[in-house]
Amino acid sequence: MTNKETIMRIKLFVLAALTLTVAGCDREGNRQGPLEGGVQAGYVMSSVEDAERMTVFDYDYYTMLTSGPYVYLPEIAADFFNPSIDYGNRNGAQYRWDWNSGDPFVDIWFDAYSAIRHACLGIESIGGMDKSGFDEDEMERLDKCLGVFYFTKAYFGLRLLNYYCPIYNSGNKEKYGIVLIDSSDDDTDTFGGRSSVEKSYAWVKDNAEKAAGYLAAFEGKAGSEELTIDVVRAFQARLALEMGNYNEAISLSMALVESNKYPLCENQTDMDSMWVNDSGKECILQLPANERDLQSNDPGYVGYKPSKGHYTPDWIVNKWVAKDLYASSDLRFATWFKKVKITVSLGTASGIVIMDKFPGNPALSASKTAHLSKIKPFRIAEQYLIAAEAFARKGGADVIACAYLDKLLEKRNPNHASLSLTGSELMEYIKDERAREFIGEGFRWNDLKRWGEGMQRPNPQLAAIIHTGGSNGPALSLSVAPSDHRWVAPIPVDELVSNPQIRDQQNPGY
Repeated sequence: MTNKETIMRIKLFVLAALTLTVAGCDREGNRQGPLEGGVQAGYVMSSVEDAERMTVFDYDYYTMLTSGPYVYLPEIAADFFNPSIDYGNRNGAQYRWDWNSGDPFVDIWFDAYSAIRHACLGIESIGGMDKSGFDEDEMERLDKCLGVFYFTKAYFGLRLLNYYCPIYNSGNKEKYGIVLIDSSDDDTDTFGGRSSVEKSYAWVKDNAEKAAGYLAAFEGKAGSEELTIDVVRAFQARLALEMGNYNEAISLSMALVESNKYPLCENQTDMDSMWVNDSGKECILQLPANERDLQSNDPGYVGYKPSKGHYTPDWIVNKWVAKDLYASSDLRFATWFKKVKITVSLGTASGIVIMDKFPGNPALSASKTAHLSKIKPFRIAEQYLIAAEAFARKGGADVIACAYLDKLLEKRNPNHASLSLTGSELMEYIKDERAREFIGEGFRWNDLKRWGEGMQRPNPQLAAIIHTGGSNGPALSLSVAPSDHRWVAPIPVDELVSNPQIRDQQNPGY
């Protein structure tokens, strides 16, 4: 375990014990010393500064849980990548869909609940403050803190639903959802069991609405490093699409697109600047970062060896991505991919396409192999695609759906011709467009899950450089039916042991 991981685990352990020493920090993460006596359950804050220092931990959670394995494991499990012959079984269990309650797919359960409980502690602490002497500015700052805390509950609640629960539809509403936590005093003796899917989504929606109320006065801007009302609206649009509330998804996403606050990149230079130098363009939220706290979203997509001057990636995009997914004039392909000579133990192969979507910001790390960039959990491109999918899903609005696709694609591809698609052909195009836009960003597994069509992994670029031995052989052409129980991850065995309320509420198949 790295020093950074050890620090984060210690922080989470302290939160789980409900004894939190809140370090004073500025927005760049420079520690300014702990609050005297620490913060415990029932602690009453004495100043707005206390509350603002608590929100720093929420941003820590956003950075930690929207980067690294929380992003690349869902991509490896999906249909974009194949392991190279020399990948060493790194993340191989996820690729093979070989996970269980003791060796989980994505270990986000405890971390997400730590974030939620910390948010509850923040809300309670602000509620207990004596605010009689606060002026208007201080009250506004407290509102901002409350917005952060409520958003934390909503955001990580949805992440838990995405992994540990079936999709939201009429047939699943009464199935197991998540454990709903609204108090920092909750412990394993007083926990309720898992709520239903319907009540869990309602809980997420309610917390998002509260966050929107408290953040209403905080306008969004491109490249914002803090939560704004636009970040909440982007989240609400994502949530509405997942819940099938298409009119709501349309209203929210259209408002963000038509605000013109987040203009799309105009050219290759803009695209390079956004992904290499973290310009913030197109980003509704781009989290602040430094080398100490970041996790790379690249688990070995590039695999450049400076000492040898060659590429030995762990994960290589399959033929579908390399040859068929993008038009030759698509700016995204030019920015995120490169054609190189691969060197593996069996020899070399030329002309292999690899993904370099996370090249690393040189301002964050001098290492050319660190691949550290600022995290971009909400980009305006998603809102174009939410609007398009929602219009297509509701029926009778295919022309409008195509119009939103055209608005995005005329910036992504200089040679784009206006679309005139309908019905299933339109939906397939939207699905491919989400693949083109979000490859490597952690969306793919959940997209395949919510579409309910299963997964068929396609052919690799060159079988000679792909690991085909043992159980990896069948995984190369893995077919997963939409009814497969593994679309819902197992509750970690440690949670089942420690929380008697959900001991008999493990997900089916585990």
